[in-house]
Amino acid sequence: MKKVKVGTIDVAYQWDGLEDGPVLMMAHAMGTSYRIWDQQIDALRGKYKILRYDWRGHGSTSAPDGAYTLEEFVDDAIGTMNALGIQTVNWVGISTGGMIGQGLAIRYPERISSLVLCNTTSQSDAWYKNWVKERQAVVKDGGMVPVWEMTKALWFNDDFVARENADYCRIRDVFVKTPVAGYLGGTSAVADLAYRDKLHLIQAPTRIIAAGDDPVTPIEKSKEIQSRISNSELVVIDGQRHFSNVEVPETFNNELIRCLDQII
Repeated sequence: MKKVKVGTIDVAYQWDGLEDGPVLMMAHAMGTSYRIWDQQIDALRGKYKILRYDWRGHGSTSAPDGAYTLEEFVDDAIGTMNALGIQTVNWVGISTGGMIGQGLAIRYPERISSLVLCNTTSQSDAWYKNWVKERQAVVKDGGMVPVWEMTKALWFNDDFVARENADYCRIRDVFVKTPVAGYLGGTSAVADLAYRDKLHLIQAPTRIIAAGDDPVTPIEKSKEIQSRISNSELVVIDGQRHFSNVEVPETFNNELIRCLDQII
């Protein structure tokens, strides 16, 4: 990966796909990195110029101490685009990456050509805030390995966890190597998520991909997003939990490609 200076941090990024084509900017989930999208790249590279990056506190990007904010995540994304000379992107974000996409489309509508929001939500509630506190306590006490053990059944179905195949192990290894400062800072940011009442400001054509059995961002959260964004549609992948793009990549890729074909 290469790095670019954005404000006070160094943002790690990677290009894949076409040299010249519509730009997809893909943002990952909490505790992961650009590698969460590995199984999507081959399906997309023939049609798009793909920009993956590690957002603040994750992967190979700087992980400053202290609480982060979603506004910082949005500013970092715009700063990365500016540093790379990109005026507009088609945004694809999963979980926290979807939250960042919402913030971008609200604050910088002229920079977002289209939006695909995967397994995400628009509003933190009491349960979500408490869940953040629980995870932060575990991380502070024992680091990233115990929080993975605490949450792995939320990301994947039980049989997928039990098999521990290469795709599962890749995500696990990225998760447990996430800097503690980055995980604490990032979870503090999403605890304050409050985009629901601003979703009507989103102008970009939007597709929402939900997982039918996602305990982290239940399907009701995706329905709520869809109801508040004009020119949006919802797709549901039944029987899947939070990281459906990793567990059932072929199914996910088919839906993602269909959504992108509709809005780009």
